Amino acid sequence: MTMTRNDADTLRTETSPECAVCARPGRVLYEGLTDYLAGTAGQWRMLRCPDAACGLLWLDPKPLAADLIKAYATYHTHGASRARDPARLWHSAVNSACKQLSRLLELGSALGRQRRELRTMFIGEGGAGKLLEVGCGSGRFLNRMRELGWAVEGVEFDSVAAARIGKRFGIQVGVGSLPELRYAQDNYDVLAMSQVIEHVHDPVALLKECRRVLRPGGRLVLSTPNALSVAHRLYGRSWRGLEPPRHLHIFTPAALEITARRCGFQILKLVTLSAESAGIYRASELIGETQGGRRAGAASASIVRSWLMRYREYRETLSDPHAGHDIFLIATKQAAAPPPSDLTVFAPRA
Repeated sequence: MTMTRNDADTLRTETSPECAVCARPGRVLYEGLTDYLAGTAGQWRMLRCPDAACGLLWLDPKPLAADLIKAYATYHTHGASRARDPARLWHSAVNSACKQLSRLLELGSALGRQRRELRTMFIGEGGAGKLLEVGCGSGRFLNRMRELGWAVEGVEFDSVAAARIGKRFGIQVGVGSLPELRYAQDNYDVLAMSQVIEHVHDPVALLKECRRVLRPGGRLVLSTPNALSVAHRLYGRSWRGLEPPRHLHIFTPAALEITARRCGFQILKLVTLSAESAGIYRASELIGETQGGRRAGAASASIVRSWLMRYREYRETLSDPHAGHDIFLIATKQAAAPPPSDLTVFAPRA
């Protein structure tokens, strides 16, 4: 494997010319991408699998696993405080008003059910068991599930984020990757990963380890950005979901389905969702203004527009199941029962 360095010599990198799902050589989709979120130095290239039945996106070259932690030095999980100037307070109030209005409008709607079910990652509030979350972030999900009666543990490769969770919630969090920590086999009823698989060097190894630690019949639930989403189609290289250099692999629904099946999971549910996409539209618009050198539009209008775009995206998912911003997967370790009637089977999209 050829070893390279990025221009700023901040992160060591390695070449990654082939698709992690189907091993085909990738084609360049974007070049000269920058870390618009946390300011990691360097420029990055994104490849796309040429097979329409896969369509995975990935970084080439990508940061070495040992160096990737540097890209999280100023990440949001570290809890850096933001200046509470009047403009920011006003924008926060506008966003909160939009959120509250959306909740009123969505009462009894399918989009409202999406939002509510995502609070527990479709695990539900009834019953209890052992739950392991990989990539805990702020720890709020683990704490919410603990309050619902689950015995919870977490895995977080960012030691700063893990320490914050332990201090705030008193929840045990292992520091490192799931394969490195070697949890007991057949030990958990549910393994949850929200916006995690796109951050890892080897998603196949991760899913195989998820299967190993789940008990027979246990469930894997995960979400990840959708490379075929409306937001990516609209914003292209300014799409918030690209997030170089932290997002190493960006899946299509078909690519995620192939990967999960090959790792020994039976797919119970595979859909794309729009419930949490408003912030993506706002962020993507800001990225486009920054990268394109355009004058920033009125922030309040942009916030309102992002919520309207969320509704537009949801309406599009009714005719195009690939359109939602996030892919959501529910799979089981043991293929004992037929999939439920709401299973969505994703055909390749031209």
